[in-house]
Amino acid sequence: MSTRRIAAPRVVVLVLGLALALSVVQLGAQKGAPKLDPIVYTITFPNPATKTFRVEMNVPTENRASVDLMMPAWSPGYTGPQEFARHVSAFRAMTPSGTNLDVTQPAPNRWKVSSGGRPSIMIFYTLAAPRGSNLSSGVTATSAVIMGPSTYLTIVEEARRPAEVRLELPPTWKGSISGLTGSLDTHPNHYAAPDYDTLADSPILAGVDLDTTEFKVGSIAHHWAWLGKAEWESAKVAATLPSLLLEHSRFWGSLPFKKYAFLNIVTSGAPVTAIEHGTSLAINSNGKEPADPTARFKHAVFLSQKYFRAVNGKRLRPVELGPFDYEKPPSTTGLWVAEGLTSYYGDLLATRAGLGSQDDFLALYSKHIADLQTKQPGRLVQTLEEASAKTFENVPANQRLDLAVKGAVVGLVLEAHIRTGSKGKKSLDDVMRTAYKRWSGVRGYSSEDFAQTAMDAAGFDLKTMLHTLTATTEELDYTEMLDWFGLRFAEVDAATKAADPAKAWVLEVRADATLEQQKNLTAFLAKSKG
Repeated sequence: MSTRRIAAPRVVVLVLGLALALSVVQLGAQKGAPKLDPIVYTITFPNPATKTFRVEMNVPTENRASVDLMMPAWSPGYTGPQEFARHVSAFRAMTPSGTNLDVTQPAPNRWKVSSGGRPSIMIFYTLAAPRGSNLSSGVTATSAVIMGPSTYLTIVEEARRPAEVRLELPPTWKGSISGLTGSLDTHPNHYAAPDYDTLADSPILAGVDLDTTEFKVGSIAHHWAWLGKAEWESAKVAATLPSLLLEHSRFWGSLPFKKYAFLNIVTSGAPVTAIEHGTSLAINSNGKEPADPTARFKHAVFLSQKYFRAVNGKRLRPVELGPFDYEKPPSTTGLWVAEGLTSYYGDLLATRAGLGSQDDFLALYSKHIADLQTKQPGRLVQTLEEASAKTFENVPANQRLDLAVKGAVVGLVLEAHIRTGSKGKKSLDDVMRTAYKRWSGVRGYSSEDFAQTAMDAAGFDLKTMLHTLTATTEELDYTEMLDWFGLRFAEVDAATKAADPAKAWVLEVRADATLEQQKNLTAFLAKSKG
């Protein structure tokens, strides 16, 4: 694996004691509980050209007569059921000395092993991995993409058991990369996770064409990795990132990572997509450098949104989003915060980082508002809370609301309402930081918790506003937002509006904007004060 390091600006970045919320349970809770032995997964690639790999599990059973194992039926980050268990074959269970054990399969994704009171057992299975992406495991003769839910069986139990992963790679492969930390044995390609949630949330890339560049934001190691032949050199990509990530650090006051990895799977022809994880981002990308300033800003916004989600959604999260039941997808009304406000702040922090101008930001929000008002009839059918709760349901397109789009626009409207109501003393930034301090631990927040936190941070009653924005299908009122920032929608004649309705939603600075309004807009887009 080719690894290069580049210099980054030095800042003081304090690593939060509030690390991954789900890991806090494992690390700090249950005082006096016995320390659990880890499940150890060894992954081998005896014939990667067949697009399969082998998994060996050393499973502690604590002398139980039998043990139930499970493979997830869905994957966090993807709103739909998955049938990962159908890719499992050649399943067998043995004692450490090699005696076969009886196995039954009471459900498609469950296996019951008669462990006979032994302290541990061995499980072996083969996984079909036809196509590697940010959603699924895939193996070729030269590469492997390991996605947690589609790879790791685990014990059906309440306890938060640690895990280790050991990769035995073909000799011609360069190495591997993951957001996971290395295991205590410090061997290359060995990783450790404090619990199954962390393990399932941590993709691994490995292969011949693996190129990574390490860079630091403060004291925190970040990695940009390509798996496949990318035209845009990893060192050049990494050089564009510190200013963006430093802005995120300023916003939160610190970054809650020891390590973070941007994991890029090079694909051809497909649009750029990504799935957010607690310490990494899994991206499908064509590996090409953005062609112009507009494309570079779009790329920065994309990464900014995904990076923000590692805090807002992974650590600061609705109470329903963890610990997970991997056999039953969760439902929450809070995705408008975890997804919608993440889109809003991804846009905003990329601009505050200096990667886009005021005009770029206004053009972006003109597009968001036009999209909402002209392309989403579902806005008149679904509320934000309903769209959040029904994420896993198959809702017809004309009745479905895009959480990311309306959530981002609601972010801007709510921002202006808080700034107006507090006479510029408070902002949505204060709401998010207060929520992070209160709710980024083990429990997460309910919708009532978030509403109360927002009012406490803003300093005045937001109940009516929040209800209107999130629990009704009323059209958004942009008046307050336009007035605070000195903006207007461009004036267009009836014929132009009929030919292209989006042109009626183009934001522009008013020619008669007051000095105070201009200052409001400038302060809003200035670097975060943290």
